[in-house]
Amino acid sequence: MFTVLIPLFSACKKAVSIPENGVDTSNGSPNIVFIIADDMGWDAFGKRAGYNGQKANTPTLDSLAKTGITYTNFWVNPVCSPTRASLITGKYSFRTGVGGVDTPPTAVLQNSEVSLQKYISTQTSNAYATALIGKWHLSQNSNLTAPESFEVGYFSGFMSGMVNDYYDWTQTSNGKQETISTYSTTHFVNQSVTWIGQQTKPFFLWLAFNAPHTPFHRPPLELITDKTLTNTQANINKNPLPYYLAAIEAMDKEIARLIAAMPATKRENTVFVFIGDNGTPGQVVQEPYTNHGGKGYLFEGGVNTPLIVSGKNIIRKNETDNSLVQAPDIFATIAELCDGKTSSYKDGNSIKGTFTSKTALKRNYVYTEQFGNTNNDGYTLRNSGYKYIKLENGKEYFYKISADPTESNNLISGTMNAEDLINLDELKKVKTGL
Repeated sequence: MFTVLIPLFSACKKAVSIPENGVDTSNGSPNIVFIIADDMGWDAFGKRAGYNGQKANTPTLDSLAKTGITYTNFWVNPVCSPTRASLITGKYSFRTGVGGVDTPPTAVLQNSEVSLQKYISTQTSNAYATALIGKWHLSQNSNLTAPESFEVGYFSGFMSGMVNDYYDWTQTSNGKQETISTYSTTHFVNQSVTWIGQQTKPFFLWLAFNAPHTPFHRPPLELITDKTLTNTQANINKNPLPYYLAAIEAMDKEIARLIAAMPATKRENTVFVFIGDNGTPGQVVQEPYTNHGGKGYLFEGGVNTPLIVSGKNIIRKNETDNSLVQAPDIFATIAELCDGKTSSYKDGNSIKGTFTSKTALKRNYVYTEQFGNTNNDGYTLRNSGYKYIKLENGKEYFYKISADPTESNNLISGTMNAEDLINLDELKKVKTGL
């Protein structure tokens, strides 16, 4: 029955398997495991033409891609809080007010917003158990019950944008805090395994790693291939890339442990969704993004990140999908998986149809933005062929993105043909209509 294996690098040397055909093998609604990597772009992970930098060792994520679909045009915000706000509300940043990470209130989600967890509970008459484990970063750090106030059934993690030390950090849960000395990636998987094991009804787990975000601390040696890495700050500062890639590898290995710990009936009834919340940080960004920058920029290196979907009823296997997808679409997609009827919500459209059909109805454009942050603030949107960026400082960029995916030729700087002008006008009209 099982022919696709996800390697598990635990002491017992087992392998994790998921169904080859992806078809429902159990009754009831599917479980959802939604995994967010913090600051991980295409330059560090995934097989894409023209992206030839050093890649992290990720056999688990590679296997999920082989048993499912990889979306190559998934747009998020350039930094994490706005992306998370869009994911959890299904709205663009200008509607939530969360557009950056530095200056409240542009980094704080208002209590009036309906969270994805609350929406699912309402739509399914509380049929689902919900949990958010890991990074929150949507409220003031002093508001220790913020996740629960948005009707997340169980929260355990950290409130701020990062942990200062992967081995020494403050955990918050149900308004109480304690110091944790376990490597954070491992701790979040430990808690996820425990929580899943306690569930007797369908569940939605939002697992938000802080990896591979700074600080680039070396993971435990048993989780990584390169045993020569030290954990001295001088060596990390001198060459941070190997440590960044090691954090991704450790996360990948712990994801394998999470999947292996799930009983077969739960695993076979689960949809796995994996994303990066924004692009790779500038300290470790690689080609082809070094020309414009990764995290914090509205160019592709900041806003185009991996999206993989695998598991129950994902009929398409080992396929790459170039459909336009954006962060608010994840809300509608997960909601539809849970309630069977939410094909769209606010600014998001469900991509569930693409799980079984290449020709499923697709969106015509994607949009994202950044504000309250830096001199790079502004907005960007694209259709199937073109991308337009408008910064608050007045700078404009326009690319034929279908032919120029690395954004090397700014058409604004030259003479545009009729097709270029039509598409530029179309994108500007889309923005006006939002």
